[in-house]
Amino acid sequence: MTRPVRPWAKHPAVGSVPSAHGRGYLRMAELSVVADQDYLALARTSAMQVAALLGLPLPQVADLRLAVDEGCTSFLVAAPGRTLERAAETGATLYLCYDRFPDHLRVTVRGQAPAMWPTQDELGWEMLHAVAEQVHAEVVDGIGTLTFTEPLTAAGLDAGLG
Repeated sequence: MTRPVRPWAKHPAVGSVPSAHGRGYLRMAELSVVADQDYLALARTSAMQVAALLGLPLPQVADLRLAVDEGCTSFLVAAPGRTLERAAETGATLYLCYDRFPDHLRVTVRGQAPAMWPTQDELGWEMLHAVAEQVHAEVVDGIGTLTFTEPLTAAGLDAGLG
C-alpha cells in the first residue's frame, strides 16, 4: 500500500510541482522553511528522517544530510560583493521535497535565487558534488531549483514504500 502523494504547496513565486501519482515515484516528504540559517536544522533533520525511513547505511545518511545542508545554504549565501536581504524582511521561503524512485532518491530544493546563484566556484558547491549525484541547478524568473540524487542500495529498495 502506498501513501497518497500531495503536490507542492502553492506559492505565488514558486508555483506548483505536479503530483507524483502514477509517475513511478513516491513523494516521501515535503518541507517549507523560512530561508534563514536558523531554520537549516529542520532541513537537516528532514534529510536524516527520510534516510532512516529508507534504511540507508550511516555513511549515506551523513552524505544526504550534508548534501541537503549545502543545497539549502547555497540559497542563503550571496555572491561575492553582493548582500542578501534578511528572510524576515522578504518573507523568503525554501521548499524541499524528497521523491523516492526505484533506484534513487531525488531531492529538490527551491527558493528565491540570490544574484548570480549558484556560486559554483566555492567549497560548498564542490562538497555538494562530492556527496551527491546528478546535481543540477537552474533559475527561472528569479526562482532557483536545485536537484540532486542519492542512489538507493538493495537494502533500502524495499523500505519507505508502505
